[in-house]
This record gives sequence, C-alpha cells and structure tokens, in this order.
Amino acid sequence: MKSFTTFARTSSIAAVLVGGLLLTGCTGSNSALPEGVPADVKAVSGEVTNVASSSDSNWSFSVEVADENAQNDAVKKLTDAGFRVVGENEADGAKTYALTNDKVNVTIVLTQIEKQRVVVYNIVKL
Repeated sequence: MKSFTTFARTSSIAAVLVGGLLLTGCTGSNSALPEGVPADVKAVSGEVTNVASSSDSNWSFSVEVADENAQNDAVKKLTDAGFRVVGENEADGAKTYALTNDKVNVTIVLTQIEKQRVVVYNIVKL
C-alpha cells in the first residue's frame, strides 16, 4: 500500500513538471510581447524571449525566427507601420537598424546565436 501511495504522488509530481515544461516551450507571438509596448511597434512572429523593461517607456526583448527572410521582415513591418530608418550598421555578422516615427524609437539587431536566427528589439517611447 505504501509503495502505491508513493508511486501516485511521484506520478502526480512528474505530470505537473512535464506540463510546466510543455508550457515553457510554447511559441510566443505579438500577444506575448511585453506589456505596454506601443501598438504601432509591429514585431515579427516567433518565440519571444529575454523580455526586460526598466520603466513604462522602454522595453527590450528578442524574437527567435525561422530564417534570414523572417529577420528582414522585422524592418519591413516597422517601415510599413510608418517608421523610417535613421541609421544602420553591419558588423560581425549582425545588422543593426535604428528607426523612429517621432513618438517611438526602435533599434533592432538581426543576429544569429548558434544556429538560431534572432531579432533583438530595443524600444523607447519618447
């Protein structure tokens, strides 16, 4: 009887842990962006990671994307939403773009971490 109770408890704990791991593997989308990100900031779809915000006027997060085309879509989505590119740079395999719409400044970095393509967003509401 004791071994059955121990087995049942262990199984219940394992089920909770596996469920938690499955949830952490869920892919985020724009709905997973940090709270308060201005609506005119259009981010690419993908898994949102490394979310940080030090105030209600700036945010930083990364989006893991499928390929280089998806990274390039990050710039297009912002320019289509009314942002203009005010600077760009390329170094060590990473491309950096500075964009603004005069209400919000966005810097995006298109990079690769190991084999994963990533778009890093840094947003400042003016």
